[in-house]
Amino acid sequence: MNPVRFEPEPATISVNKKEILNLLERSGDLLDQHTIEMMDALIPRCTLAARPSGGFLWIDPVSVLSGDALQIGKERFNVGPDISKKMRNAKSVVVFAVTAGHGPERLARELMSQGGYLEGYMTDLIGTAIVEWAAEQVHQQIRAQASLKGWKVTNRYSPGYCSWNVEEQQKLFRLIPSELCDIALSESSLMTPIKSVSGIIGTGPRVRFSANSCSLCPMKECVFRRIDS
Repeated sequence: MNPVRFEPEPATISVNKKEILNLLERSGDLLDQHTIEMMDALIPRCTLAARPSGGFLWIDPVSVLSGDALQIGKERFNVGPDISKKMRNAKSVVVFAVTAGHGPERLARELMSQGGYLEGYMTDLIGTAIVEWAAEQVHQQIRAQASLKGWKVTNRYSPGYCSWNVEEQQKLFRLIPSELCDIALSESSLMTPIKSVSGIIGTGPRVRFSANSCSLCPMKECVFRRIDS
């Protein structure tokens, strides 16, 4: 398939306020009425500043080379045993990259420079929520394309998580056409804008999607880690 560009209308951006408030509560911030009203005011400011964009590309064949490595196109990835297990039945892999744009991080810095540290922190969380929303929209598009073939999709997996070394972001970006996303990659494999996500999604008739894949990840202190009730 040809590369697919993702560039949604700003009015379609959706942020899960409840999830952000839960994150604030878990970080020890007091959730009084003032804090909730502050969040209500910041969400439209942040979404207005955001410019989500990105895209994805189907690549095949894909093969598991060993207990912890994948061959995707011409690139070998040492993804670790957990991800390679999830990709074992994949017939194709979709590489993707999305960003919320520079707006949210600039707004967060502006608020902090004015002494609004809680507002800046909230804005940072909202920016993360926006890029996660963008990644989910791309995931849904890939799921829809896969269903046309009678296929399913896996979860999204990104360098830096699930024991996959972030340095392999360099290999991943070699697979992503430059015109597909507005993201720059540094020598240390950090993405700019900061609020960006890249990764892979496995597809095929026998792959599986896990409702909660946080149990795979060793990052126990991750702020977005989902806790089973």
